[in-house]
Amino acid sequence: MGDKVEDEVNKYGTAHEFDPDFKGPVKSRSCTDILCLLLFVMFLVGWGVVAAFGIIHGDPSRLVYPTDSRGQVCGRDPVVEKKPYLFFFDLTRCATLKASTGCPTPQICVDKCPDKNWFYSPTTDDAEVRRNLKCQYDVDPFNTSIKTSDLVLNGKCAFYYVRSREVGRRCIPERVTEHTVDIINSIDAAYANQSSTQKFDMIMRSMKYVMRFAYWQEVAEGAFEDIKATWHLIIGFCVLAMAVSLVWIFLLRFISKVLIWFSMVAFVAICAFACYYSMSQYIYLRSRSANSTEAAKESSPQALSIEQELRSEFQKYSERESTWLVLFFVCLSLLVICLLLLIILRKRINIAVALIGQASKAVGDMMSTLLLPVLPYLLQVVTISVFCVVAVFLASAGRPQYAVSCSGACCPGLQEGAMCEPVHFNETNACAGATCQFLKVYVNPHIPRLQIYNVFALFWCLFFISAMGEMVLAGAFSSWYWAFDKNKDLPLLPVTYSLGRTLRYHIGTLAFGSLIIAIVRMIRLIFEYIDKKVREKTDSWLVKCLMCCCRCCLYCLEKFLKFVNRNAYVYCAIYGKNFCASARSSFSLLMRNIARVVVLDKVTDFLLFIGKMVVTGGVGIVAYFVFSGGIQGIRSEIPHTNYYLTPVILITIVTYFISSAFFSVYEIGVDTLFLCFLEDSERNDGSEQKPYFMSKDLMKILHKENKTKEE
Repeated sequence: MGDKVEDEVNKYGTAHEFDPDFKGPVKSRSCTDILCLLLFVMFLVGWGVVAAFGIIHGDPSRLVYPTDSRGQVCGRDPVVEKKPYLFFFDLTRCATLKASTGCPTPQICVDKCPDKNWFYSPTTDDAEVRRNLKCQYDVDPFNTSIKTSDLVLNGKCAFYYVRSREVGRRCIPERVTEHTVDIINSIDAAYANQSSTQKFDMIMRSMKYVMRFAYWQEVAEGAFEDIKATWHLIIGFCVLAMAVSLVWIFLLRFISKVLIWFSMVAFVAICAFACYYSMSQYIYLRSRSANSTEAAKESSPQALSIEQELRSEFQKYSERESTWLVLFFVCLSLLVICLLLLIILRKRINIAVALIGQASKAVGDMMSTLLLPVLPYLLQVVTISVFCVVAVFLASAGRPQYAVSCSGACCPGLQEGAMCEPVHFNETNACAGATCQFLKVYVNPHIPRLQIYNVFALFWCLFFISAMGEMVLAGAFSSWYWAFDKNKDLPLLPVTYSLGRTLRYHIGTLAFGSLIIAIVRMIRLIFEYIDKKVREKTDSWLVKCLMCCCRCCLYCLEKFLKFVNRNAYVYCAIYGKNFCASARSSFSLLMRNIARVVVLDKVTDFLLFIGKMVVTGGVGIVAYFVFSGGIQGIRSEIPHTNYYLTPVILITIVTYFISSAFFSVYEIGVDTLFLCFLEDSERNDGSEQKPYFMSKDLMKILHKENKTKEE
């Protein structure tokens, strides 16, 4: 039996022997993974070339400025230079609110958006109709040789328009629901010669679009007004979230054990309260539904206004019984799982609490670790900004193509369909009836490949920056752990020294590890695209199941590689080895202590997650009661909101990211100290020559101690 255990240990390498000179991160080290560093630099140079190509050939104004049906950019091209706004003849023909030439209705550039409502009617005076018509560029509405009905029916002129406002240089109706009946009457008059079936289909399609547009317009305007009215309270809650996170971290240094157990109890209490509240809401809505049903039978039916029918999505779901019932079962499941974990893992939780306690003391001794994540976040913001700029330039790299169009026979020297340039053509053309019209936008076939390169560059750089932050923190925390006397042996500026070591020696290692994750993420993205296309073309459950399995396996692979990479960065920060050697050594160390790893690593993650959820849930619950009017004393001081859940959800999301920024330091700190703890257990035995570096709490839990000379 002993030989079998020894074989298993040898299978995953041998433990580090005691080294009296080892006192934390080694100082004698060399540059690692230089080839990967060169590859990364060459890749960044290539990204610069891609960006230069986009800047040279791209034209972002084509994405900012609207384009009419002829490909002319409103407010920029010479022909429509003084007409900066895009006007849609019939917005009801657009399947979605997409202001581009993809909408199957004529679009022209205008000098201003309509400031009044007008609807075509054959009974209206002809002169009055012609004065109000908005027509295409080559159409004269005052040409009496053409009937007004022909102008409208042939799509030469719009048969209605309503008072609009400029949104992104597009003319968007202000209150389309107020004119639904008028729009339908205009459609009926303009297409009087169509069959009843065709006219009915057109009216139904128009009604569907008008209602959808009005609904989302109301929701968007209401949410925007809520944020505008409560912005000062939202900022206040964000400051509160930062303060709570800082206080939590400050208290962890002194009462980590009490606070962690309190967080677990608080998480259980929050889940229990959520169960109680959701069930009480379900019972209340169920009883109200029964009462309203009886009242409806007694009272006469009344027509609902459009505003009443178009309630916000939040309010609609919050008034459904099923919503609160589902929420009850979700919270109940979390409550049961949490209680079971606390009961089953109560012994291991003590070790995890001690590790978190050590991380708290380390953070307290190195407060600059809380400021370090600001640097990676700023670099990631810069990276995302560069990606967006390059993507916009590449997306606008297409060039419009124009062709000659003749109303009759072309004049000598002109050929129908020949390429032309509008400005030059209009200056030199002497052929009546010949025009230079927009044909299509030519897109370089290499643009999609360059976009893929841009996306991969985003992934690689983001993972590289994240890895840099992890390695710098790992170097600082390992310096703290391997300092036998924290007051004397700890370096003066551990975070600064760790940052210097990382940038000087291990950028190649960071590039290697982040490249692996970037490749896996890119494969996942490709599979997501393939899965989307497969779902559109087939309903086979077998194919969908296989695609789901592939996506799940890739997700698990990425999570596993991130786990391996993080421990490799910790090992590299301590010993200065290359990526492969660090990954192999750290993985072997973890496998030699697999029983502790499986439980302790996940328990600490779970405890930190609970702390994060307590901060997020606590701030979110306070925000909910503040904005829902649940606190009587301040109800009159809270601004009126259309949908009170809008600021609550926004505050909860921001609070989660703020707490994640603070707790991310603890996550890498616990992982580093855990790896050092395993090394400490293998290197030392507690004797005078080989004393343990772990804290007294850990030694007490593991029944270990450092022996003195007398012992």
